[in-house]
Amino acid sequence: MKMKVSLWKVLSIAVALVLCYAVNSDAFRVNVDEDTWADVTIRGQLSYKNFDKRSADIDYHQNYFELTEAEFYVKGQINDLIQFFTQWECVYIPLNIDGTKVTGDNSYKKERAYMKETGMNFLFSPEFKVRFGRIRIPVSRYHQRSDYAKIIQTDFFYRYDVHGVFTGNVVDVKKTALNIREPGVVFYGDPFDGMLRYHLGLFNQPNNDDHYKNLRYTARLAFTPTMLGFKPESSLKGTRKDSYLGKKDILTIGAGYSHEEIWEDLDNEMYAVDAFFEKKYGSIVPNLGLGYIKAKETHRDLIDGKSQDSAFWFVQGQLLYDEVVGFGKPAIAAKFERMQSDNAYLNEDVKSDRLSVALNYYVKGFSAWISLGLDNVKYKDGAKDYLEANNKEDSITDYTLSLQFIF
Repeated sequence: MKMKVSLWKVLSIAVALVLCYAVNSDAFRVNVDEDTWADVTIRGQLSYKNFDKRSADIDYHQNYFELTEAEFYVKGQINDLIQFFTQWECVYIPLNIDGTKVTGDNSYKKERAYMKETGMNFLFSPEFKVRFGRIRIPVSRYHQRSDYAKIIQTDFFYRYDVHGVFTGNVVDVKKTALNIREPGVVFYGDPFDGMLRYHLGLFNQPNNDDHYKNLRYTARLAFTPTMLGFKPESSLKGTRKDSYLGKKDILTIGAGYSHEEIWEDLDNEMYAVDAFFEKKYGSIVPNLGLGYIKAKETHRDLIDGKSQDSAFWFVQGQLLYDEVVGFGKPAIAAKFERMQSDNAYLNEDVKSDRLSVALNYYVKGFSAWISLGLDNVKYKDGAKDYLEANNKEDSITDYTLSLQFIF
């Protein structure tokens, strides 16, 4: 990576100082009365990327600034029974992750604003609630993860499938197994003071050739041993953080299921298990998260036409020093993830391994955050054969300086 150290220092210190003084709250609250309120939030993610070589045939930009996201987010309460949330995002991405320019059919990625999530919660009782809208699909922790509370800033599987092997060029597991939002309804609750949390959901299944004739069924159950002092997780719109930065001790074990009919008469079922642990020990806050998703019948073998499965698993963690050093709190984080689809290319499995490491610096929690990260992606087996046939690199290492603000 050809970049002077002094530039990194100047960039990091300058932005950190701006964020430190500019961001002093998580949201602006509007109170109508004691039962009616709204939190108005503005969020943004910006980055500098040093791209590794993608292909001998494609001209790519090695140094690249990107305004990944800018969001306007409002959540609130009409009364004790009804809550709401709406999240709108603007995206400016002039380059695809493979280094090519965004043009033609993908030009919508360059400059667009769209509704990301919008929903309502009906709080009939702690044990029985209803969420309705374009919302998170509660199958696994991966599907519920917060976009603005990740310990690895570049952590989007579909975004970092550099050559799109699993997002359309060979198979498309993002639309099926790893799609995280869809219009639908979820029935959920927190029996036993949050020790258990259940989700039962009905969603559209747009990947079906009959489109919206039937529904996708989902279920998830999470357990927290509150009797040991751990706190249950909850959020108004159903997301989960990668870290609570030492504010509370968390231990959550979850399992989920989903059933959907998709194209070519495939009977797609997903089974998911995951766990998350975080506990503060003096000034040190370690956390560990892991998950596994088995997705059945995600695609067909192009040779004999038989249905085939996919699997996705990850393990990640962070070690936070919960004391101010300079003007923020330092941490180191890492993640390993694997994606595999059976017999997807010339009777071979296609695989990708991704290793990510990040040095995180929390000026004010996730509200003012700087992250210097490395992502290494290696394609294997049939995926490697596919890339070699198309003169593309099968091992890629990128470096990213990420900045985030929430106000």
